[in-house]
Amino acid sequence: MVTSNEQNRREQRHGRLPADKQMMDILPFPVFMLDENDRFLWLNHAAEGFFQSSQAMLVSLQMSELLISDSPFFSLVRRARQSERPVSDKSLRLISPKFGVRNAAIQVTPLPVSDNIEERGAVLVTLQEQGLSDQLAAQNTVKSAALSMSKMTSLLAHEVKNPLAGIKGAAQLLESEVPEESRELSSMIVTEADRITALLNRIENLSSDMPVQLKDVNIHEILDHCIRITKASFGRHLDINCHYDPSLPNIDADPELLVQCFLNLFKNASEATDKKGILKLTTSYNLSRYLSTSQSFQVHLPLQIEIEDNGSGIPEELHDYIFEPFISGKQNGSGLGLAMVASVVADHGGAVSVDTLPAGTCFTVNLPIPSHVTGRRPRQPAGAR
Repeated sequence: MVTSNEQNRREQRHGRLPADKQMMDILPFPVFMLDENDRFLWLNHAAEGFFQSSQAMLVSLQMSELLISDSPFFSLVRRARQSERPVSDKSLRLISPKFGVRNAAIQVTPLPVSDNIEERGAVLVTLQEQGLSDQLAAQNTVKSAALSMSKMTSLLAHEVKNPLAGIKGAAQLLESEVPEESRELSSMIVTEADRITALLNRIENLSSDMPVQLKDVNIHEILDHCIRITKASFGRHLDINCHYDPSLPNIDADPELLVQCFLNLFKNASEATDKKGILKLTTSYNLSRYLSTSQSFQVHLPLQIEIEDNGSGIPEELHDYIFEPFISGKQNGSGLGLAMVASVVADHGGAVSVDTLPAGTCFTVNLPIPSHVTGRRPRQPAGAR
């Protein structure tokens, strides 16, 4: 006797999926079927991306092996079976040791009674992950706020940096004429003038509306370059582990801006960790990453980069504001690093999010791929492990 799972695998191997499953395979959001014991019977491509595993690995796996045991997802499924009607939740938190924390709108639909024993009590589950739209809106707000500062900072450059240069020059002249015991004060004036100038330069860079200089970029080459800089300077204490997907295609991006973006994320991880700091980099092709825009169409953001550290994490009260300018959880932090990250990612049409882990923090950057790229081209990155 051929089981339903075996039949599914045979149908996929020979390209003969039923028409209804073929239709669900092209949907941009995860759809999957569970049997009465909450084992996977079938899932579409977007669900494979969501669960970060293939159908061959997931079929016959119980949902309880992916989600924590007290997840509200299971009570939602029970309610659907008991009522024999579709049950939904507009915002359900899914927590998994495998894929972290995800918020999604979920609908569970009981399937009609089937002659197939394995499909009795089965439910069809659809997920629509939340957060990316809100993240992009927040990033665009950051970008708009930054751009609105451009005229102000150009005035500051004229009204503040010019006299500041005069103050610094005067202090340097005085330094050679004042008594030895007073030179520390003149040196402090020079140092503080340089610090204020550097801060103004960083604000100007954040608020710059210069167009992005797009080039054909291999994301792994960008990351490897940032790793070399990190290991040679601020991140010497970090143990950096890379898990690269070598089949990722090149993207259209500004390499200089991406280097600046990832260096800020690496520096953030470096400052949050101690001598046993670990930085884990993971690249993947995430089919489930879609972004609904204000124009009511969806943007695919499949190229995913995760930067995970085992540091002190982000204070809970700052979690929702961490990408805003001048917000920082670090002592003496300027609060411009992550605002610049959000600005660069938004300039590339992507999205950035942050999750607090049991031990550390994970930043996830999702970027679009060029429209002419129809498949993933194998490319072995230098830093792949």
